[in-house]
Amino acid sequence: MIECPDEREVVILMTDMVKYSWTTSAMSPGEIKDFLIEYHTAIHDLVDHETNGPLEIEPSAGDGSLIIFEKRSGEGKSGVCCRALKTAVKIAEAVADGRLQPTRMGILLGDITSARLGSRVVKFGSSFAVANRLEELCGYFGTDLLMDREVARYQKGYDDSLLIMAKVSLTSVLHPMNIFTLCLPGIQNYPAGVDRIRLLRFIAMKNEAMEFFTGDLQKGIEPDFPRVREMLMEAQNYFLDLTGRADIGTERILEYIREYPFPAEDFDRCGMKLMEKSRDSLGERIFHLSKQLLKAINPQYYHALVVDTKWEKYFRLEWRRKGETVIEVDSAPDGVYYLDSGVAETVDRDGNWLATIEAGTIFGEMAYFGRELKRTATVIAKTDLVLRRISTADLEKLPVIVNIFETIALSRKKEILANEKRAASLPRQ
Repeated sequence: MIECPDEREVVILMTDMVKYSWTTSAMSPGEIKDFLIEYHTAIHDLVDHETNGPLEIEPSAGDGSLIIFEKRSGEGKSGVCCRALKTAVKIAEAVADGRLQPTRMGILLGDITSARLGSRVVKFGSSFAVANRLEELCGYFGTDLLMDREVARYQKGYDDSLLIMAKVSLTSVLHPMNIFTLCLPGIQNYPAGVDRIRLLRFIAMKNEAMEFFTGDLQKGIEPDFPRVREMLMEAQNYFLDLTGRADIGTERILEYIREYPFPAEDFDRCGMKLMEKSRDSLGERIFHLSKQLLKAINPQYYHALVVDTKWEKYFRLEWRRKGETVIEVDSAPDGVYYLDSGVAETVDRDGNWLATIEAGTIFGEMAYFGRELKRTATVIAKTDLVLRRISTADLEKLPVIVNIFETIALSRKKEILANEKRAASLPRQ
């Protein structure tokens, strides 16, 4: 046991085997014992070196490990963070080489204390729970390792490889966290032979976009989701061309923006609230909120909207400012719209008010099912809007969705005719 002051600052490296339960599900107890001994021995061989110490390693919950890096005499934050991060890279390299079972890691600079409990010295501190949450988030962001801002700040040697993942709030953690990972060839599913210069370009593109996602009050940068979406899509396409696959961490941010097109009021302070229940899918929102669609419901439509959600990717996010024209009367149709948030109004050719459009409404579909194939009214943003538009080209790929929109259009025409008849039957003043 290393003798240390009761309260001290350390770096915690929390590891956990990926898919442990599935891997061992058919094993006997004896086989599980041998499997875990081999696994923990491999971790010890990678970690327990004099150049990495002082440190302690202990198994945690069977397939996990708790590794505590203590400061050396006279050592500051930078030294202990460097040792911990270099060790994490060695573990990630072993995973990539097949020398170690797939393993996720959370790395945190924090405070702990110790107390003797019987014959054992037990360690305490909220830092353990936070490191554990970082490890768990690796699965969500598609990484092998995640570190907190302090480790990212004080480490040396990996500055050009640091990749900003997000700023997150978790229900089990008191304060929001800025989290980072490393983008290095040969680990974390980054190809070993990837062009290093181009990989650095991707890092720069992603990090610049993430500044506009999280915001930076000191630099006067506010979260700007429309801008972030364009920047991240460019970075994602660049990464796809570079590696042949999408970057999961980037896709998670794009998913978040699709789900929450505007930052919450406390977003600049709290970031992504990952542990809160997300909204219903777009299909469920259209299903539940659109008055027109409720009239068109049948089991086939429900399956097309809610069960099979592949169509959602064709609905592109668009932002419009108050006063902007969304649709111009008599223009050729360029897509069907779903109003995610905000209020719009429709006017006729002479500028006379026709109707108010609120969140949850589909509009723009009538132009596709009339004789002239032209827009029948002008739609103007009464407030700032978040829209989701499916283009004409993409609409043609989805015949079931076309049928739904056609049913909506027919229902809307019947409603308009009924309103006109009702108005005509009223006594004139």
